[in-house]
Amino acid sequence: MTTKLDRFKKEMEPAKEIYTKEIKDFARKFEALGEMTLRERPDIDTMDYIYSFEKVNGASPEELDSIHSELYNHMKKFSKENNIYEFYMNAIIHL
Repeated sequence: MTTKLDRFKKEMEPAKEIYTKEIKDFARKFEALGEMTLRERPDIDTMDYIYSFEKVNGASPEELDSIHSELYNHMKKFSKENNIYEFYMNAIIHL
């Protein structure tokens, strides 16, 4: 039997691929960010997608806040433009 969570994951797979590629590409411009990992955390009917970046080069908290804000704003705009906003609403960017 297919659950709501299974259906949600299947529906989000194409958006997940698009979003993941874009955030990886966009994050390369920040020297303070290292490798990215993606974790999936199931909820009752949905899935949270947690994008975590390693911090490198001793970035200050202010610099990390600025980077986080820029990543967040870019991915929000990108998601709206590419019709994957529902996925964006379940994505978490963690620095």
